[in-house]
Amino acid sequence: MPYSSILEGEEREGTYACAGCGATHFDSDQKFHSGTGWPSFAGCANDNVEVEDVTKFRYQLSGAEARCRACGGHLGDVFADGYLFPGTPAFVTGRRYCIDGAALAFLPSGGGDGDGDGDGDDDGASYGVVMGDRPPVPVDKNRGGRWRFLG
Repeated sequence: MPYSSILEGEEREGTYACAGCGATHFDSDQKFHSGTGWPSFAGCANDNVEVEDVTKFRYQLSGAEARCRACGGHLGDVFADGYLFPGTPAFVTGRRYCIDGAALAFLPSGGGDGDGDGDGDDDGASYGVVMGDRPPVPVDKNRGGRWRFLG
């Protein structure tokens, strides 16, 4: 549901990781406010996000599904309408990753109470998705099929 993600208003520096497996997907410097109510990003931090391989026509009209390359979890959709957001990083990349906030965990940089539990430490991710000391899942870049990395 749009405007339901607390991550839409997150303004601190840090990274956004998969809530399912912990693979890093987005950096805060690529985040912008698209007016959709969902956290939006202009690009990925690495190639841990794969995008459904659709025709150029479909991509232009309705976007393509984005999911975690490591665990296959649905993240949201990517659209080719970044040019509609002048003054944002999306205007440069031409892309808007419209991501379901429940699919992400925010990991603030610089410490602090990043896990939101009020105890003053940074022992997990924000907003109830606890990553703890669990290592990220290795990324299988050879899965193939109808998925690709947009870059």
